[in-house]
Amino acid sequence: MDKPVTSSGTRERVDFSSIKTSIPIPNLIEVQKKSYERFLQMDRLPSEREDTGLQSVFTSVFPIEDFRGLSRLEFVDYSIGNWECKCGNLKGLHHLRSTCTHCGATIRTDPYHAGDVLCEACGKFNRNIVTFCHRCGDPVSLQLKYDRAECEERGMNYAAPLKVTIRLTVFDKEGDSEERTIRDIKEQEVFFGEIPLMTENGTFIINGTERVIVSQLHRSPGVFFERNPAQNNYFLGKIIPYRGSWVEFEYDNKNLLYVRIDRKRKFYGTVFLRALGLNTDAEILKAFYQVSRVKLDGPKIYWQVNPMLRGVRLSVEVKSPSGKVIVPQGRKVTGTLMREINKAGIEFVEVGPNDLEGAYAADDVIDRETGEVLAEANQPLTETHFSRFIEAGVTELEIFFPDRDEVGNVISATLAKDTVRSRQEALLEIYRKLRPGDPPTL
Repeated sequence: MDKPVTSSGTRERVDFSSIKTSIPIPNLIEVQKKSYERFLQMDRLPSEREDTGLQSVFTSVFPIEDFRGLSRLEFVDYSIGNWECKCGNLKGLHHLRSTCTHCGATIRTDPYHAGDVLCEACGKFNRNIVTFCHRCGDPVSLQLKYDRAECEERGMNYAAPLKVTIRLTVFDKEGDSEERTIRDIKEQEVFFGEIPLMTENGTFIINGTERVIVSQLHRSPGVFFERNPAQNNYFLGKIIPYRGSWVEFEYDNKNLLYVRIDRKRKFYGTVFLRALGLNTDAEILKAFYQVSRVKLDGPKIYWQVNPMLRGVRLSVEVKSPSGKVIVPQGRKVTGTLMREINKAGIEFVEVGPNDLEGAYAADDVIDRETGEVLAEANQPLTETHFSRFIEAGVTELEIFFPDRDEVGNVISATLAKDTVRSRQEALLEIYRKLRPGDPPTL
C-alpha cells in the first residue's frame, strides 16, 4: 500500500503512521523568517518601507541636535547589501521595479518566475517585465562577499553591509535671536556596520558557527518596588523605561538614598537630583519636605500654622483675635485644637525656641549687613541659632522637620553626606560612575 509522501524543502518525508492526520504540519520556521524580513525590509525601496523594524528605529532616534541648536543630523534612508548584477553594470533595487499599467503604481518584478505579478495598490495582474544586464545577462540580485558555505568554511559571519544616508544641516544664529538661518547642508552615505542575514533554516552564521536566536522575556516598563525580607530597612525602587537606561533607588542601613543607572556603581540620590535640575540644597529640600515660615519680631518668635504644629507642647498660650485662649500654656496641640486655630483664622502662633526642637533650616540664613551665613540649608537649628538670628536682625526664615515629615530624614541625611554642590559637578560624578577611566568633559 502506498504511503503518503510530503516534501519539506529538498527532503521527502514518508508517513508510516496508522492514524492519518487531515491537517498538514505547518512550516514553523516561516514565522521567524517573515518576521526578520519585516524587520530588515532589505528588498524594498526607501519609499516602499513601512514604519517598522529598522526603519522605525532610525526614525525614532533621529533627528539629533546639539545643545546649542546649531547642527542637526537627519535620517534619510538606509540600504542593506549590494544589489547589482554579476558584472556590476546594473546597480540598485529600482531595476527590479516596473509600473502598473492599470493604476501607475510601482510593482516589484520577480526575475526567477515567469508568471504575472500582482499590483498591491489596485490588485490587478501585470506582465513580469524584468531588466537584464546586456553584458552578463543576469538581473539585479543581492551580491554577498561570502555565501553561507564559505562563511562556515572561513569562520566568517553570514552578513550584509548596512549603509545609512545621513543629512547634516548647519545653522547660523544672530546674537540672542532664536531664529536660525541655514548655512550649509551635507548629505552622505555612511557605513553603519554589518547586519546578520537569516538562512533558509531560520539560523544565523556567526564566526562560521550556525546559531539560533532564543526569545527572552523582557521586564514590562513601569515603576517597581521591592523589599528584602532579611533586611527590614532595605527598600528598592526601579524605573524601567520602554527604551533606555534602568534607574534604581535603594537605601542602606544608615538610611541613605543611593541611585544606580544600568546597574553600575551607585552614587548618592541627591547627586541624581542635582543632575535633573535641582541645583541647590534649598531646592532639593523644598521639593520633598513640608516647609514652614518663622518670623522674628524682636525677642519673640512666631511660627506659621501648619500640620507640624500638631503634637507640640507650646510654651506660650494661643489666643484668638477676640482674646479667647484657644491653647493654654504648656498644653499639647491636638487635632481639635488645630481645627479651632484654623477656624479662628490664626496664621502665626508665638512659640519659644524649645518648641522648634528638631527643626532644620530649609534655606541659608544670611546676615544682610555683613553677608555672613548664620545657618546653612539642612543644618539643625538650636536655641543658640535663634539667639544669633535675633541679634543679627533676621526677620524671617524657613524651616522643616525631617523626623516629623512623612518623607523621613533620608533626603536630609543623604544631602549632609553629599559633597557635590552644582549641576555640573553632578553630571561629571555620574559620568565617572558610568564610565570609569574615561575622562569626562563638558
